[in-house]
Amino acid sequence: MIVGLVWRHERSEISSLNRQLQTVSANQEAMSGGNYTAATIIPSENAVYFPLVRLKLPATVLNEELVYDYQAAYMVSGFKKVFPAELDISTHDLSVNDFPTKQFDCSEVVYADFVTPSYPTNPMWRSDGSIKLADGRTMNIYYAPSIPGCKNAWQMNNINSKAIADSLKQAVSY
Repeated sequence: MIVGLVWRHERSEISSLNRQLQTVSANQEAMSGGNYTAATIIPSENAVYFPLVRLKLPATVLNEELVYDYQAAYMVSGFKKVFPAELDISTHDLSVNDFPTKQFDCSEVVYADFVTPSYPTNPMWRSDGSIKLADGRTMNIYYAPSIPGCKNAWQMNNINSKAIADSLKQAVSY
């Protein structure tokens, strides 16, 4: 009987510690923010380039503030599924100031994938449409209209995720 009580108590303690560790891990991930790359601005061409994803945007005040993270398509060994390439967009101010909330990184405001058919990675994201790029890829664009806890950070930085998504629809491949 005593062994059973001790075992139950230890199991409860382990379970509690596991929950605490998961919470700390999720918060740490949110606090670390994204790993963004600055866009390349070439004034003589009136263009903003995202070299990792081979996209070019017109040089506007909005586009010149963008930073991005790109992950190429990949497969995980043992799975037949190909995970599509993904482009995550933020702004310089959001990425530098690191505005996380509990379990959310508020720096990402727009993302795009390059797969057909497409689907949002999170049901809170809204589709802003797709564009066919000259190199044959189809870019599907999504924006975050509202993520609880992120609105204040976005308002402080005058972020309009829909405007950024609309701007991304002007991209051309190179």
